[in-house]
Amino acid sequence: KSLVLGAVLVLIGGVSMTPANAADVFKEKCASCHGETGHADTTLGKAMKVPALAGDAKVAGMSEADLVAAIKANPKHAAMLKKVNDDELNAAAARVKELAATK
Repeated sequence: KSLVLGAVLVLIGGVSMTPANAADVFKEKCASCHGETGHADTTLGKAMKVPALAGDAKVAGMSEADLVAAIKANPKHAAMLKKVNDDELNAAAARVKELAATK
């Protein structure tokens, strides 16, 4: 039993528990529509009439939890939501909040 427990602890110790990098997650999962700077200045963003995140005071004032809820509630995000985990979604929300606070 102790050998099995030891093996499990070694495996768990080898798993990275660091949170997802917000900028990397946003770039990989969100920037194709929202643009890397949050200005929604991409071809896809323009075609889908994606609103800019940069400089959006309403978004900047939202909590990360509320942003996650808004992302989940947006039907345009349905396909993307199938490809992200909770850590990535929280990281994306953190990056959205940062971008919204800029112009």
